[in-house]
Amino acid sequence: MPLYEHMPSDVRHTVDVLVEELTPESWPNRFLGLIGWLGEMLQSRTNPDLSLVLQQWAGLVTAFLEHLSPDSSVMECQALMSVSFNDEWRAQAIALIERNPVIVDRMTAAYPSWADVVESLLEADEKRPIKKAPQRRS
Repeated sequence: MPLYEHMPSDVRHTVDVLVEELTPESWPNRFLGLIGWLGEMLQSRTNPDLSLVLQQWAGLVTAFLEHLSPDSSVMECQALMSVSFNDEWRAQAIALIERNPVIVDRMTAAYPSWADVVESLLEADEKRPIKKAPQRRS
């Protein structure tokens, strides 16, 4: 079941607005729109927990991608797929990025703050894991 269907109605409404506004745009513009949305979320946050805001944004990205057909041939879409909560998309994007390290260089050249976003998301996942690691049996 898509993440979108598990979201509260106000969050689904936010995703619907993003989809309506960004679907007609190219992937680079969609990417910039979603990064801009992250900036707005960070500026308006009332909770001091940065990791929570970052994870909420990653959830919005995932739900947004569920409404479109992700295109792994586009660098910006690969970047969004790599931070989504969809394990298949994330694995696919990371595999593509690892096979072609130039993608990271191109992303950071075109979007200098992207490296900080990725690093912050990794730190947020460590602080507040989405999935608990399976416990090993002795």
